[in-house]
Amino acid sequence: MIRDWFASSLVAVALLGSSAGAIGTAGHGDDVVVVREKLAQAGVQVLPVAQDSNELTVNFAIQAAKSGDAEVALLTALEGVPTTPPTAQAMKIVELDLGGTQITDAALTTVGKLAALRRLVLRQTGVTDAGMKALTGLAALESLNLYGTKVGDAGLASLAGLKQLKRLYLWQTAVTDEGVAALQKALPQVNVQLGAKPPPPQSCCDQAKAAGKPCDHPCCVAATAAGHLCFKCHPDRAQTCCEKAEAASKSCEHPCCVAAAAAGTTCFKCNPARAGTCCEKAQAAGKECEHPCCVEAKKAGKVCEKCNPPKKS
Repeated sequence: MIRDWFASSLVAVALLGSSAGAIGTAGHGDDVVVVREKLAQAGVQVLPVAQDSNELTVNFAIQAAKSGDAEVALLTALEGVPTTPPTAQAMKIVELDLGGTQITDAALTTVGKLAALRRLVLRQTGVTDAGMKALTGLAALESLNLYGTKVGDAGLASLAGLKQLKRLYLWQTAVTDEGVAALQKALPQVNVQLGAKPPPPQSCCDQAKAAGKPCDHPCCVAATAAGHLCFKCHPDRAQTCCEKAEAASKSCEHPCCVAAAAAGTTCFKCNPARAGTCCEKAQAAGKECEHPCCVEAKKAGKVCEKCNPPKKS
């Protein structure tokens, strides 16, 4: 019945002939009925938001691949078309879904003229920062979906004047945390959805583990032999000053680590997880080893080799 209402409204306009004036054109001499047929051929669904309402919801996403800038340009023919009684009000587009279509920034010139628009979906389209400038006049816009587009911080800056904007979907876009923060400062009421961050790329060790074998990357083999991770390959797991330095491919510059390296050992105060012997654990705790044989060895100016066997080269 709703489909019949929409069809009858458009036919009624067509029957008005010249009295409909410019209402039935899209700038190409197409009357409303022809425009409706073209939209239907592209798989576009045009329906009122409720029965007997003059507000329209337009959905291009059902057969998105069929639609591009030319099809979106047809929408200007629907704006201002008078409905049949009982409302006798001009039709206006309040919801527009262009998700997955072939549109570019050029289509947003048309979209930016839909003054009553409250919900706009541009997900996975070719729109960019430049196109966002065309949306600055959408004063009624409450929801905008930019998922999977190339829009970045410059595009967000163009949206700062949309005072009614409440929901903004930005996952898999080019925006940064700084750009989002700047927008939320201008629009405190907006709820920004960034989605889950993509997982970090797998390291050589993770790939080897998934394959059920040890990592054969040279630096990882050496690190494993020394009883720790290769932080050059696992920078996200680096915690101590030495680990972070290794992740950055440089020597640790922390004074106690420099002294330890000169003595051919590790600073266990900075790297407590690598402490194995009683003396190393004591150093990690910032105190002298209290193990009896170590105490006696120190008095003799030696190191207890029983507790601290020489490292194998």
